[in-house]
Amino acid sequence: MSFKDSFKMKSCKEFINKCRLDTAAKVEKAVETFEAKLKAGKAAEVFKTKINAGKASEVFRAKFVDSKTAKTLKAGLTDFRIDILSRLNTKAKIGIGAGALSVVVISTAVFLNSGPDVYKLTINGQEAGYLPDGAMVAESLEEIKADLSKGSDGLEFIVDDQAITYEKTELKARKVTFLTEEDLKKAILAADLCKASAWAVTINGNKVVAASTEAEANSILEGVKSHYLTQGSEVLSASFNEDVSVTRAAINAADIMKAPDAVSLILTGTKEPKVYTVQGGDTLWDIAIANGMTPAELESANPGFNPAKLQIGQQLNLFQTKPFVTVQTKEVVAASEKIDFKTIYENTDSLYKGEVKVKTPGVYGTKEIRTEVTKENGVVVASAQLDAVVTAEPQDQVALKGTKSIATFAGTGSMSSPVSHIEISSAFGASRGGSRHTGVDLRNPKGTPIKAADDGVVTFAAYSGTYGNVVRLSHGNGLETWYAHCDTMSVSVGQVVKKGEVIATVGITGRATGYHVHFEVRKNGTPQNPMNYL
Repeated sequence: MSFKDSFKMKSCKEFINKCRLDTAAKVEKAVETFEAKLKAGKAAEVFKTKINAGKASEVFRAKFVDSKTAKTLKAGLTDFRIDILSRLNTKAKIGIGAGALSVVVISTAVFLNSGPDVYKLTINGQEAGYLPDGAMVAESLEEIKADLSKGSDGLEFIVDDQAITYEKTELKARKVTFLTEEDLKKAILAADLCKASAWAVTINGNKVVAASTEAEANSILEGVKSHYLTQGSEVLSASFNEDVSVTRAAINAADIMKAPDAVSLILTGTKEPKVYTVQGGDTLWDIAIANGMTPAELESANPGFNPAKLQIGQQLNLFQTKPFVTVQTKEVVAASEKIDFKTIYENTDSLYKGEVKVKTPGVYGTKEIRTEVTKENGVVVASAQLDAVVTAEPQDQVALKGTKSIATFAGTGSMSSPVSHIEISSAFGASRGGSRHTGVDLRNPKGTPIKAADDGVVTFAAYSGTYGNVVRLSHGNGLETWYAHCDTMSVSVGQVVKKGEVIATVGITGRATGYHVHFEVRKNGTPQNPMNYL
């Protein structure tokens, strides 16, 4: 029997089998000693003697297992084994770098004729490669879990080890590529078998969001509920109409969300909600059309939104929200309401007819009302007043009512535009939430002069509800013109004005979106299409 044959059959095989039994074995010093003897020409003599006597394993154990200063065999043993096999098959010397087992094997090809064990690795039912030692699997799994945990705020990871199997196989006269420990880790990670042990928020049996801890998962649900609660109210109950629970589950680490993001997802049904910030001059119609929506869809996407109170800087949702849950809340809401005062009129001939001047301002009263309100996702579905307590009585207002006659005045019979630039932002007769537009809106910059459309006399010049600051002119024969939403007014009741005379400036007072003048023409009190007169 040759030295090489004896070495393969005895020393290598017995060495590996012996070393596998002792996972705490260390190799560094033994390798250095072996290399030194090899260089001194003494190794061959020692091995020949021992191998012929059948004691090669004693030499290996003495050198590699019992060395007190060597490093552990965890990675080195595998690489050393592969290196020995490779060198024996290529008739090369065994050469290992001094100080450590520094052989780096990315994928080492070995010709196996007989001897060492080979393990076939299977992942998810697919052959993944060959291992020189089945124990590599358990070690790699532990290292993977530890590495993932370090980079994920201490999350505990679990691996579906049932999907990973290995079995001893006999391969003869075949070239085998052994997987290194790094290759094995990559293969396991690529198979998506590593999951975080986290907490899932389940809605009607479907996992919707996940959190790293049970406490955080519960805080997500509380955040969803609190979104629909009225600040300062007395909360009677807040519950989900759906079957909602928090359960432990194996989750991909990338799917674990922070609480604010998870709350937003449950409330909107999307990870990327889009909003629009209202700009000066915007109308509900303009915003909807610019974003591919109808005004009705825009209103539906913003529950509780009042189109009549569109404000610059206000944010509007540009998508139809589809919450994953329906939150039903019951609250006792306390609100302070005004109590209207009465107005007592005193006639005076110092004012023109239709002109009113406050002599003594009235004072609103107040009352505190407590109401039990039931809502679903913020929309009131039921309410019942519990009580109302008057906290302050109202005080009557005294107003002077004019009796002085206004001189009749006839206009020229033809009208001109009240502003120099005619840009209609809302036409006569346009739909306004169930009503019709009684004039035309002529868009112009703030402060643009507003001129009398014809000769006439001022019958009203004051603030009037949704019209804001409004000037009314009488042109005789039952014909009137109205100029609303003015910023400033430069005329007074009873004043005679000429056609083209400045009477006010463009503003946004009252209920208005964007700067414009609301221009009306009325015949005997009935609104007419102003464009028929211009």
